[in-house]
Amino acid sequence: MFPAGAQSTKPQRFLRAFALAALLLGATRIGGGALPQAARHVTLTLLSTTDLHGHIFPEDDVTGAPANQGLAKIATLVRGIRAQHPNVMLLDCGDTIQGNPLAYFAVRMLADRPNPSIAAMNELNYTAMAVGNHEFNFGLEVLAKVRREAKFPFLAANLLRTGDGDAAAIEPYVIRKLADVRVGIVGFVTPGVQEWELPENYRGYEFEGIVHAARRVIPEVRAKSDLVVVIIHSGFEGDPPALQTLAESVPGIDVIFFGHTHRELSGKYINGVVLAQARNWGRSLAETDVEMDQSAEGVWKVGAKVSRTIPVTAEIAADPGIVAIAKPAHDASQAWLESVVFRSAVDLDTAAARIEALPVLALIHDAQMRAGGADVSLATAFNTRLRIPAGPVTMRQIFALYPYENTLFTVEMTGAQLRAALEHAASFYPAWPARGGSLHLPEYDADTAAGVHYIIDLTQPVGRRIRELTFQGSPLATDRKLRVAVNHYRYYGGGGYTVYRGLPVIRKSAVGIRELLVEYVRGNQALLSGDSKANWRIEPREAVEALRVEARR
Repeated sequence: MFPAGAQSTKPQRFLRAFALAALLLGATRIGGGALPQAARHVTLTLLSTTDLHGHIFPEDDVTGAPANQGLAKIATLVRGIRAQHPNVMLLDCGDTIQGNPLAYFAVRMLADRPNPSIAAMNELNYTAMAVGNHEFNFGLEVLAKVRREAKFPFLAANLLRTGDGDAAAIEPYVIRKLADVRVGIVGFVTPGVQEWELPENYRGYEFEGIVHAARRVIPEVRAKSDLVVVIIHSGFEGDPPALQTLAESVPGIDVIFFGHTHRELSGKYINGVVLAQARNWGRSLAETDVEMDQSAEGVWKVGAKVSRTIPVTAEIAADPGIVAIAKPAHDASQAWLESVVFRSAVDLDTAAARIEALPVLALIHDAQMRAGGADVSLATAFNTRLRIPAGPVTMRQIFALYPYENTLFTVEMTGAQLRAALEHAASFYPAWPARGGSLHLPEYDADTAAGVHYIIDLTQPVGRRIRELTFQGSPLATDRKLRVAVNHYRYYGGGGYTVYRGLPVIRKSAVGIRELLVEYVRGNQALLSGDSKANWRIEPREAVEALRVEARR
């Protein structure tokens, strides 16, 4: 109250109005209901990594040279964004604990210590991670261990327990508040796990189709959330592509971060859903900014959504906190990687591995046939940019030659079935003469064989390219029984090799093919003479020369 006769000044009138407004905001209506709150606007910054595959340090796994990748550099980006924006959430789309020497060493040699990738993610305060197919590579015990260590949930709404075995339940989704906005985060894993992985590594789980699971789960999450974010380990591959169908036909999704394909994408919209994928190995960070508006009644509405990817460059320093966390495991793995496994009499060069039989592939074939007691071996060069000079070969170079955690199967198959497998491998090659004047080299699904001789004729249509297929000097009879060594990924249909499915398994290795390769070369130094065993070739010669030119690009 002002004294009688006093005049209120402008500041006094302002303070009086402000006090009255504050009083009204704190008041309650008759009947106990709160008065409507003022409208509000916030920006949420959502970040995602994917397919880190154990890459923490900014270095090349093969050479050890500096490289613009790794979680330590990503951490610097994340901390910088958090310093500038108040409402930040960090997510990951899977394939985290497998894929490089450090990841292998941490699981196999340092099993009693915290996993360095998970420890680094804990330090960065990840909110959630989708399960990737490679999370199953080391088996369920390892998966359970890293889940226990993680301070964030692993999510997979389409991963269901079957009651067979001791598989632990994995959460389908979580709801977290960010600036008072309820953010529902739903995870999905590619059902391809059951096609590529050893059954014992996912026993107790079954994989529901992604779209089918989404139609079951998304409405439930939508009802509890203001913003729905999907983190999914699956890309645009497939017929129909699950990711495309998910965005087009499942209502209620606002944002999708995805992984698995090792490609970068941002700025893509499908049916109003914004999609983004970071590059693999921590080579970029995906960001989606979402504008949220709250009505006076307290209801949040999703506004504009913009995505981008932020590249990891040489100018970005590695975060010292992340480096310190992973350094003990990293240093131990580096010493192990520099150990010499054997001495090679010749250069081991993979550049032409899709074009001709080479000593480097003969090494893998010989190891597989010896370990598997096989007549024939099928294998591929995973890396066609590898050149190991004659002389000492280190464990690091063995990893570069065989980077995957594959197990060896020896199966019984007929000559006709082997021909079908070789025809499928030949189908990845371009036709000759080249259509449109260009050629493409096949990727790692194009297997080669040892133990038989054959010609790949690129002038013939797919399915009729294998000529002069012989075994032990004679034409291979269609009903001839053979023991054939293949990796488990192929046996379960990986790369489209459906011919192996259901074939009798004669032998299964207890360790991975990389370990078998190391064991073979250490015990058979005299065999490393450089004999290329040129048991197959491509025709015509003009096609070979054109492919050589392409390989040198």
